[in-house]
Amino acid sequence: MRYVVVTTFIFLISFSIASAQVVISEVMYNLEGPDDKHEWVEVFNSSANEIDLTDWRFNDGSNHILYVPPEKEGQGSIIIQSGETAILADNAAIFLTDHPSFSGTVINTAMNLNNTQDTLLIKDVEGITIDTVTYTSEQGAYEDGNSLQLISGSWSAGAPTPGSASVAVEESEEPEPEESPEAQISSPSSAPVNNFPTEQQIFANAGTDRNVIVGADSLFEGESLGLQKKPLEGARYIWNFGNGETKEGQNVLHYYQYPGEYIVMLNVSSGQYSASDRIVVNAYSAELVLSKVENDFVEIHNKSNQELNLSWWQLESQGERFMIPKDTIVLANKKLIFSSSITGLDTSVKEGVSLLYPNGVEAVLFTQMHIPQKTIAVKKTVAGKGLSSRNEVERGETLRSEKEETIIEENVSVKTAQAASVSSFKSDGNKNSIYKWLLAIFAVVGISAGIMVYASGKKELGDDIEIIE
Repeated sequence: MRYVVVTTFIFLISFSIASAQVVISEVMYNLEGPDDKHEWVEVFNSSANEIDLTDWRFNDGSNHILYVPPEKEGQGSIIIQSGETAILADNAAIFLTDHPSFSGTVINTAMNLNNTQDTLLIKDVEGITIDTVTYTSEQGAYEDGNSLQLISGSWSAGAPTPGSASVAVEESEEPEPEESPEAQISSPSSAPVNNFPTEQQIFANAGTDRNVIVGADSLFEGESLGLQKKPLEGARYIWNFGNGETKEGQNVLHYYQYPGEYIVMLNVSSGQYSASDRIVVNAYSAELVLSKVENDFVEIHNKSNQELNLSWWQLESQGERFMIPKDTIVLANKKLIFSSSITGLDTSVKEGVSLLYPNGVEAVLFTQMHIPQKTIAVKKTVAGKGLSSRNEVERGETLRSEKEETIIEENVSVKTAQAASVSSFKSDGNKNSIYKWLLAIFAVVGISAGIMVYASGKKELGDDIEIIE
């Protein structure tokens, strides 16, 4: 019984030691063209014993079972001999089609490797992590046909070597801490990764700080210098624009959707060397207006307190467009005038002129302000013979004025007479009131008698007239 226990204990110890020496040695995470079913990971047995991977797990964010390769179906085990490698493939048949000369062990497993950054683990039957690596796209092998390879404790990009023993970690000595797989491949993307920590080996240049317009594409141009302080050829450029978006390429276009101050990082890698640079980008809302449009020019007014770059903005009129040249700057609170002789635009229809973002989306449409005019209503009068309408109106106005003056004068006379009468009565006093009443009675009687005599005389005259037919 004691023999069985001791034997089992020795076996478990030896198995544990062997298991601890299974390492991930090569990663093909982003091939040229489609990645689906073409990704693969190489594992290497650096121990002196064979290792059975039956019931082990591959983890790329979730655990995946390792399947027995087609050539070993029915045997129930996946054994890797000492110093040998095995390929964990998303699809064994596709892998063998991609690498027809490969004759090693291919193990099927589910796999979905991230193209920018991922952490991979190998776990044994008890769920214990045996090896783990974290890679980033800044280290290379990004859609250029290369793979990431562990060579003497350091990770670098190179032509794929599935099944090659040359990628093995040296067995004679333990890797230095700074050269361990985790230390090398898990380096932060923004920090230089090289074998010479005492000095910078390559240099990156992201340009200078700048102001950009929200919604407008801006060109970001990167530069890099190599070991000889000369421009690098074939270097890889990764941009992080500080708003969650990244792009790859030496010169890229990018626009911001919202105003703000952003830190833009540029990471450059070439082989085992990398460098980074950063700039500050201020994104402002576009306070641009088409302040004036005439037949021979268009005027753009920058109403903001910052100078703005109008590179590749466009002026449009009646279906024709003019692209504003690169690095056309409009100063803060200033105006730019674009002559029709330069733009070639017909701006006679002013309401159809607009300013477009570099991507062709309308930013500003010219709207002509119409000032309401004061109107005077004139009453027309029918013109008589020999008079124009205007003369008739003037004559009517004159007659109306004269009539109004006459009425006013009569009213004044009546009021004056009434006032005089009242004043007269008041001035005579009680003494003359009796005489005035008598005089008024005699006047009434005299006037009545005169009217009667006049009426009788008219009647007699009418009787003496004979009408002869």
